[in-house]
Amino acid sequence: KIGLPALIVQSAWTRASLDTRKAVRSRPHRCVRGVMKIGMYNFQWAGGEFEVEFREKNIFWCKRFANEASWTEVQPGVVGVNWGKYGNYQLTAQPDGSFAGGVLTTDASGAPVVNTNDWRKATFVRAFTPAEELLSGSAWMLHYENGVPFRVEFHADGHFHSPAYPGHHLWKLNGNQVAIEWGKYGSYDLTLEVAADRRQSTASGSLRGHPASWRRLTYEEALPAYVFKENSCGHSH
Repeated sequence: KIGLPALIVQSAWTRASLDTRKAVRSRPHRCVRGVMKIGMYNFQWAGGEFEVEFREKNIFWCKRFANEASWTEVQPGVVGVNWGKYGNYQLTAQPDGSFAGGVLTTDASGAPVVNTNDWRKATFVRAFTPAEELLSGSAWMLHYENGVPFRVEFHADGHFHSPAYPGHHLWKLNGNQVAIEWGKYGSYDLTLEVAADRRQSTASGSLRGHPASWRRLTYEEALPAYVFKENSCGHSH
């Protein structure tokens, strides 16, 4: 467990940044690119480190500690992270390009304050590839020989889902190569073609080892990074 004073932190976040979050939603999400780079970060605290993602449209995502979460520019060079049950944080840009700060809490008077004793640090690792930005958290229509197309989803936590064929299934991306492990429905290998207009993106391939059994994906829409699963397997794939 991360060990966060969730109730106190949530109260502080609400008072300190409600107006700021409204303002951020009203302006283009690329406004902070000069400070907070979109991509993967190494997130450190006293208990260790793990990978997090600062995504477009102010989406904050962590596969290891999955929860609906967001990030906002509180002021130039200062970023707030609202991580739901895992707490809220405020991080400030450092000369080395990292962001450092701590848990957002309250002082004795109830005013919001950053507890740097309960510190956090986010260090940029790399930008997303175009394939990662497109596929992770997306829905597609799957076309196949002699059949009617149906919807499939690539969840950001690594699960592959189809409302028509539910179950515990997985996907992986290596470069532009997509591998789908679909249990009793087979394993598939496809090549992703990322178009400038993502709505024109496709993926083509087949049942593994059987090229005549072709499959083709056409892009439908982006999905939230966090998708609640009532019967979640609890695995960090």
